[in-house]
Amino acid sequence: MTAVRKRLRRGRRLAPEERRETLLQVASELVLEQGFLPIGVQELADAAKVSKALVYRYFPEPHDLYNALVERGFDELLAAGLDAAARRADLADAATAAAELYFRQVVQTGPVIHIILRDRFMAGRLSPRTAAVQGRIARRFARGLRREFELPLGECIACVSLGMTLPEECGRLVYQGELDEARGAEVCRELVLGVVDAARRRGAEARR
Repeated sequence: MTAVRKRLRRGRRLAPEERRETLLQVASELVLEQGFLPIGVQELADAAKVSKALVYRYFPEPHDLYNALVERGFDELLAAGLDAAARRADLADAATAAAELYFRQVVQTGPVIHIILRDRFMAGRLSPRTAAVQGRIARRFARGLRREFELPLGECIACVSLGMTLPEECGRLVYQGELDEARGAEVCRELVLGVVDAARRRGAEARR
């Protein structure tokens, strides 16, 4: 049991925003423990020491809860400077800066975003805001790859998808105690630069 759940007391009155944040925090912990979706509503209610009715009051449908978790994670990344990092003029610099921000978040909070976005339970159920943020960042890097290396769009999208998994995986290994944080950051940077270099070589070959 985590420190957050240990501090909870059934019946303790919280302001609506505080209660919602508590539900999100407990749900995040349960998602990480289980590793897939969905988590049980009764399990969430018991862990948060509230009724199922209160859970449904804040999150009427399961995907509302998971979209809220992803949106919270995206808000943290944007507040940390994700948009600014992705807009850097040098593509390799932008990619490594954005990857480091995501890596640091996964190290601190676990791969919650990764679990939710990759789970088939959320297929076709992402909120417009979640899809918009994810799409905006992905398109920015895909356009950058296409502009600099003249790669087909499909290859650019594949490079971006691969690049996104690297900070997730490196951060997850650090979060689980399987990799030192400094080494994880170094490996993440090297792998992301490897994807950019591979795209550069592929573009050069295609132009011959």
